[in-house]
Amino acid sequence: MNSAEEYFNQVQQLIDHTPDAVIERYEEQLLSETRGVLRIRLRFPDDALLEISEAIVIVAGEPHSIAYRYHYQGPSAELVFRYDDAPHHPEIPTHPDHKHSGNQVLSGPHPSIDQVLLEVAAIRERARQSKV
Repeated sequence: MNSAEEYFNQVQQLIDHTPDAVIERYEEQLLSETRGVLRIRLRFPDDALLEISEAIVIVAGEPHSIAYRYHYQGPSAELVFRYDDAPHHPEIPTHPDHKHSGNQVLSGPHPSIDQVLLEVAAIRERARQSKV
């Protein structure tokens, strides 16, 4: 991968293969050939919402995050999880990377968008199974 545009195309393909997701917002901002900002809002049929915000730079063919936030909330607008790198939890071993899960702040590395989409799919599948 040599450009931010290639990375954005890869993310678009992942989004296109996300079941039941409706794109409310998809915004790419190319700052240079190797830098860019991505903002996405995906809405699900039950009103759950996934917001993706990421600033990246391509270094040696690999995307590297400058800043990110992946926020998933359930149908009643309750926080299910949010990954981000805001530097407000220095006590976390993976600082600044961390995950908000409900009312907890957990240590954790920066996930890829693909990993976030898989986590959302797993949560949604568990919710479907519990309704059956």
